[in-house]
Amino acid sequence: MEDAKAKKRKFKTYPVGYFHIDIAEVRTQEGKLYLFVAIDRTSKFAFTRCMRRRRGASPRTSSEPLSKAVPY
Repeated sequence: MEDAKAKKRKFKTYPVGYFHIDIAEVRTQEGKLYLFVAIDRTSKFAFTRCMRRRRGASPRTSSEPLSKAVPY
């Protein structure tokens, strides 16, 4: 059993504009979709995009719509 007064860790700090990017497969009644998610670690700005083909769901091909959507 861990000590109740365990040390709390602080999250690492990131500059604004540092995005965590992930791609997930989502199954629906219509078939598979690929969900592209980008979250700014500092501002928590989130960008999502659903695509039918995995080939289009890559950070390289999704960076242009992401850069147009980012307000800073």
